[in-house]
Amino acid sequence: MSLSRNTRRRLALYGGAALVAAAALAGPKLVRSRAPRVEMRSLDLAEMRRHEATRLLREYVGIDSQNPPGRTVETARFWAEKLGCEGIPFEIVGDDPERPIVVARLSGRTRGDALLLLHHMDVFPVGDLSAWDLPPFAAADGVGDLVQYVCGRGTLDMKGQGIADFLAIASLRRDGIVPERDVVFVAEPGEETYTPEIGIGWVLENRPDLLDGVTDVLNEGGVNEVSGDRIARFGIEVLQKSNVIATAHARDEAALRALRDLLERKMSEEPFRVLDEVQDFLSFVGPSRSDIWGHQMNDARAAVASGRLAEGIPEVYRSLFRDMYYWGEPKRAATGGGFSMDLVATLLPGRSARARWEEMERWAAPLGVRLTLRHVTPDSVPAERRGRAWETLHTVLALDPDEDADVGPYVLTGSYTNLSYLRARGIRSYGVSPFAVNLLDAVTIHSKNERIRLPAYLEGVERTKRIVREYALQP
Repeated sequence: MSLSRNTRRRLALYGGAALVAAAALAGPKLVRSRAPRVEMRSLDLAEMRRHEATRLLREYVGIDSQNPPGRTVETARFWAEKLGCEGIPFEIVGDDPERPIVVARLSGRTRGDALLLLHHMDVFPVGDLSAWDLPPFAAADGVGDLVQYVCGRGTLDMKGQGIADFLAIASLRRDGIVPERDVVFVAEPGEETYTPEIGIGWVLENRPDLLDGVTDVLNEGGVNEVSGDRIARFGIEVLQKSNVIATAHARDEAALRALRDLLERKMSEEPFRVLDEVQDFLSFVGPSRSDIWGHQMNDARAAVASGRLAEGIPEVYRSLFRDMYYWGEPKRAATGGGFSMDLVATLLPGRSARARWEEMERWAAPLGVRLTLRHVTPDSVPAERRGRAWETLHTVLALDPDEDADVGPYVLTGSYTNLSYLRARGIRSYGVSPFAVNLLDAVTIHSKNERIRLPAYLEGVERTKRIVREYALQP
């Protein structure tokens, strides 16, 4: 699979947020009164570098947890030390001693309505070291135009968010606050290899007691539209397509090209479907797009019904309305002769990823193509846009003291997170980013020179504290 294409697909709709839920904004509730504002933009660079959150990020990023091989023993040890020092009860669990899972729980007055803060400890492989300007696990300060940055693999995906989650629950503990409801912290392995069953899936199947009472989950996947160093829109991820990831093998290139032609035809034969989540997303994004297609997205259903959405519609929009296939260039197989080609299918809700894989095998066989399955994700299920977490996010983000931004749903058409696994099991789960990340920085995810800008990072840490406090403390 071409992950750089996956990243480009995600970024092509970067900044999409949608409908503001007015009911969730009725009154300031607890946000401003219970979470003191810390203006990070007023700190000088030396203070930002000395900040506790920065020191923790450097230490965490400095642990090599590339996946593969996905060894997370050292990262689990890191969390055991930090949680232990705060007096927050935790357990290290899992079947694989090389890939432990860390589960901590800050107890409240009631066990029900608990919030789960989920993040993954593994990081995407660094690739060619010579392509990096700074060592990927040095967690070094940037220089020149990047002087305000901490650089290294995992700063954005997603060790920075893990530190923010930890400091949110630690701040409650340090302030001596007993929350109204529990807050659970999980650091899992295996996300970068599409294997939730060795992380949060293992906990659900083998130690459900550790997640007792959890009704809502926050994880990565949210996308914010950034103008300069300000957030213009907070996008809460509520839908991602399922993925079938495979490798195609054939004796000659012609067979692989024939498979590509077949998949292209299958794709073009599918009717467009406009889901509620997609329409709400595009209704907000459409008027702000600079391309002619984006302006039609304000009412995508009407555009589909009128036939205006012809096959010429760009893939970034088309992928929101139908199942898609992506492929790489055929290349000579490393062993055994012949040729191979990466192949990915992305499916909307209502489609079985497993059934689609079986269909793809049947389509390929008469062409002399053999498919090898690499990953199949859980079927796509939209998040419920209701409940305590949904309301909390709208309240806190709409009242954010550092930004004046709208809040709404976001849809991922190519990227995957383990929230798919949780949604398939009926758990309300949302992708959120607390950080103001511009496009130039976002493209470093799964690429070289990954980095995060310190003012945006530190403001995101404080923002996460406000979110967690609002959820945990409201009556």
